[in-house]
Amino acid sequence: MEKIPAACAMEWSIELEKGLRSKKPGQHVKTIEQIGPRLQQWSKEPSITMAVLDMYGLVPGEDRTFANTILLRLADAFKHGDNYTRRCILKVFLLELKHLNKKGKRYNGILAKRRVPNNVELLKRVKTVFDTGDIEAKVLALHLFGCLADLAKDSLHIRYTILLSLQSSHVSEVRASLFAAGCFCQFSEDFACIVLGILVHMICARRATSKVTFAAAHAFSKMQCSASAASRAYKAGKQLLLGSLQDELKAEMLSSLSKLASKSTTLIAEQVDLLLSFVSHDSAASLKARALKCLSFLTGSGACFVSVNRRVLFTLIHIVDDNDIPVDFQCEALRILCKIFHSMCPDMHHMDLPDLFNLVLTMKNAAQTSDKAKRGLALCLLVDILCSIKKSRKGHGSLSSEMGQALCSEFHGSPQATLLASCGDGLSNLVCQVTLLIIYYIFSPIKQTTVESDGEAIYTGNLTSDGSLSEVKECKSFLSLILHLAEEYPSAGLIALDRIRYLIQTLDGTYDKFNMENTSACGEVVEAKLGAGKPSCVFGPLESANLQISLASKLVPCMLRFANACLDIVNESGAINSEACEMLKLLAEYMQKSRFYDCSSFEIFCLCMHAYIACCCCRMTCVNPPDSDHSNVGANLGFFHNVFWAGMERLALEFTKNMLKKRSYWAAYRVGKYSCCEGLWFAAAFTFRKLIDGVQSDSSRCWLKSLLLLAGGESEIKLLLFPKAGVELISGLQTESNCEKSFTCVEEEMGQYFGEKADLHDFEGKLARVYSRICSAEEILAGSGSYVGVYYFHRWFISLRAKFLEIVMDMLGLLSSHKFTEANPASTQNMSPLILNFALKLNKLAKDYDLLATSFLDIDRRSYRSISRLALSCSVLAFCSAFALHFSNANSALYKNVLTCSLGNSEKVWKAVITKDIIERLWDMDSEITMQLQQFMTSFGEDMDLFQFRARVKSSGRIERASLEVFEIAISGVLLIQKDSRGVKDDENLQPLFMRGLQLLSDMTRNLMEIPFQVPKYFFSVRPCIGAELFFFNADSRNKHDLSVSPGFQLSLNLCIQLKNAAIETRVQVAKMHCVLAVRPSNRLSIGGKERQILCGFNPRKTDEMVELNEMLLLYIKAETGKADMMSSEAGNGVDLATAYACFEPNKKGQGFSSCLLNVSAFPEGSYQIKWHSCCIDDSGSHWSLLPLNAGAIFTIRKP
Repeated sequence: MEKIPAACAMEWSIELEKGLRSKKPGQHVKTIEQIGPRLQQWSKEPSITMAVLDMYGLVPGEDRTFANTILLRLADAFKHGDNYTRRCILKVFLLELKHLNKKGKRYNGILAKRRVPNNVELLKRVKTVFDTGDIEAKVLALHLFGCLADLAKDSLHIRYTILLSLQSSHVSEVRASLFAAGCFCQFSEDFACIVLGILVHMICARRATSKVTFAAAHAFSKMQCSASAASRAYKAGKQLLLGSLQDELKAEMLSSLSKLASKSTTLIAEQVDLLLSFVSHDSAASLKARALKCLSFLTGSGACFVSVNRRVLFTLIHIVDDNDIPVDFQCEALRILCKIFHSMCPDMHHMDLPDLFNLVLTMKNAAQTSDKAKRGLALCLLVDILCSIKKSRKGHGSLSSEMGQALCSEFHGSPQATLLASCGDGLSNLVCQVTLLIIYYIFSPIKQTTVESDGEAIYTGNLTSDGSLSEVKECKSFLSLILHLAEEYPSAGLIALDRIRYLIQTLDGTYDKFNMENTSACGEVVEAKLGAGKPSCVFGPLESANLQISLASKLVPCMLRFANACLDIVNESGAINSEACEMLKLLAEYMQKSRFYDCSSFEIFCLCMHAYIACCCCRMTCVNPPDSDHSNVGANLGFFHNVFWAGMERLALEFTKNMLKKRSYWAAYRVGKYSCCEGLWFAAAFTFRKLIDGVQSDSSRCWLKSLLLLAGGESEIKLLLFPKAGVELISGLQTESNCEKSFTCVEEEMGQYFGEKADLHDFEGKLARVYSRICSAEEILAGSGSYVGVYYFHRWFISLRAKFLEIVMDMLGLLSSHKFTEANPASTQNMSPLILNFALKLNKLAKDYDLLATSFLDIDRRSYRSISRLALSCSVLAFCSAFALHFSNANSALYKNVLTCSLGNSEKVWKAVITKDIIERLWDMDSEITMQLQQFMTSFGEDMDLFQFRARVKSSGRIERASLEVFEIAISGVLLIQKDSRGVKDDENLQPLFMRGLQLLSDMTRNLMEIPFQVPKYFFSVRPCIGAELFFFNADSRNKHDLSVSPGFQLSLNLCIQLKNAAIETRVQVAKMHCVLAVRPSNRLSIGGKERQILCGFNPRKTDEMVELNEMLLLYIKAETGKADMMSSEAGNGVDLATAYACFEPNKKGQGFSSCLLNVSAFPEGSYQIKWHSCCIDDSGSHWSLLPLNAGAIFTIRKP
């Protein structure tokens, strides 16, 4: 358990004393600098309770005593030291001043008056320095008084000293006193009134120097003690501002009033109007610049949104559109518009169309300027507007067709641009032209190096390396804009890809022609070694022994990475047509033959694979239109991915062979990683088998061996499902092939393995061998001896796969033992309980996947989505298993006897649990099937109460969309069987329903296995996971480490939770943490088992208990109304299970404290281990589970 600052106070105090007394030169300064961050950390800690003091063995008031001791020692050093030492001490307190200014009257840090009882002694030492020191000492003392404002705000002597210093003849002393006075004004309203009058007089008198008046103007921003004080200061400052002050002083006053207004919602609208008046009128350039800066500050603070109106937009648009206004002003106006637009999104529907029209036209003109900064900001804003319009259209109707056409007719791209997407509404055409304009600016630097002469491109320019770096940076920013646009408009990505194809073709032609014909005219051609197989041309002579590298050789790799990212987005959206397929084929071929990139690199592999997938998906769409009957799809095609799966495998294998031949081992490993993430298991197994002999470290060998076993097992499943394709792939491993022939056999691929289906009845024994391999992969990682938490995700993910295969193996064994033609209700009497047991296991497995997806705070969104899809698969199969052979509406006497024997009174419970689970997962995916399931659920009298923490799948990717079709077919089939069983009384009439149910369950099991099993990208992130440790203490401080209680009493516990490995950067900001404790009487430890049990920690193979605790914790959070620990152990307590809940407010280091009561009064004597699980809620309200990285404590019930 990490120490809190209060527990370190005594140690810090001793170190400070030793450092200040040290005679070693500079040691005292080093010690002072060291104590600053410590005090800053201590100041942000919450108030310490008695429970926390007991945990660390602290005496009440001990922390406050040592804090005062540290402050007094610093004050003594300030009193007796030289001015250099005093400056060092002042820096320590200035660090805390930021915290003090931020909190204002709510400040409760280490310098708060209530936490420093001997503040008088502290102030006396500083006052002595002011009274006896020179001018510099007085200045330092006044600054320190400002830092101690909360301590000295009621001291008349200090107040008088500050006011007296305002009349000093020394400028530095007056400025220091103004600083101190401003700090005091944040805490004392009456003092603020006095100071305000002095400030006004000081500025109006015009006797003081410019430095003093500037400091006085700055002090206006500190009048934040109360709303009335802020209002008085604002009115006085505004009156001065509108008077006859110098422009420089007016600019400073604008900044001060803006800071003052940002803290008050009543003043902010008035301040915005004041700033606009300076921007709009004929003010000095410095005032306009400062007014725009202030407006940007207010907009960025978030409080300005309520004050953004048409006048603000009109003024900013006018600035951007006026060519007589300096470009710097226009860029600042564009930045403000970007901030305003971000704050308005996604509320675009509230914006008037004429305003939007003017804004788009202005951005069009600004995007065509020659100034790079203005052009970039305008394009960025234009892309944001288009994306926001698309998001707004989804929920509030589309932009009017007339408006879109008007926008498009006024928008003119570059003269060289051609409109590739002429069809569609005006908005689509506008997106097309915006994309072409961005591409034009990307290609412009390259065109500057060549000119057209009689149709031939001839080199004319000469780019230095330094100059090309800025061009490459600008190119990357423009490519990012297109990616952002393609996320909402996939057509933009296709347009960009087509232009990149044309550019690559042109550059290669220029490269060849230059090398053959123009070598003598243009200088030497030097090849720079940028890596194996990556030739790049360098034009022009050498300068200072530095090679001048062609801009094209730098831009082409950027464009290749962009093409892969763009194709990924386009493929996920499904926006591919036949024309786009032809373009993508040409793009892949040109990239492979390009002079600027290695044809066997990983990026080229990804490009070819993406292009291949796009072409196959397009072909599948032509064969299977979107409005076709899904039932025929399921019956004839199976899962669409399997139609071109073999071609993907072959392509990956060919690239891997070429990479290994060139000794590009890292590229080959990346192909293996890609293959695992796409479900290409033959290629993955081949890659890892070739790489495993070349690694040196034991940890890398264990990692590759585990991957090889996993890939080998999954490839064997593929071989069982598709024997013909699998055998051909295995035989192809020994042959030489050419990866450039990627698209020659797409048509053949569509029908070569069409309809190939293996017999499921032979799978049981073969899956047992696969199951053994998968388990071995997990065992290797478990025995690798790596740091705790490194392979937790990997082992857990593999273990869940093994559990799924085990369930499927048992199900297939049961199904293969019953012939469909002989199925009848009597023979099903023995099968029904087993099938229902499988359904419950699959439902638990789905929740296990949920817990896996939410237990790693740094997981990426795509991996989360992949795991959620696996959970949905288990939930759908659980639903089919539960209801395909279970007829709720049948009135058959024999069938009801089956239910009574197998289920008893739990029928309604498990039906509700399984149905509710699948409805929650499909809630955002398919409204039609969800409504049918809700109606089905109400048929057995269960109300819906959706719980927000269930992991749901978004139907945005091609795999998700295709999987959803398979799931819809299965669910619809089950619901139809249930409908047909309604009112059936004759046992003989149930036989066809049982036959249909058995066939549906068999088909669904096969279809589910045919869905590509893909490893999430996060699987290849090998690092310690973020988890939590929980520390238990007896609430009795006399025996805090002795967790024991007398029989018949409750166990009172103090708890400390600590995040581990929290230094890993995540997108999650923890706001609150919760914990559940549980213990059963049946878990009493045997004699001598205490030491053995305490070593047990997180075990990925045994997560059933953790899933159960997580479900309990989620229900607790849902029912929580305020104070979490008030529920204590009321819910779930009893003879079978004792539970307790605790809530934690974590500090910056992820450490929190709480207490609870565990009701074990009914437990017999003995020793018990507490099971626990924790979770956290982030700042957006999302739930994340935390892996327990230490075992629960053991307590004993014994007589005193």
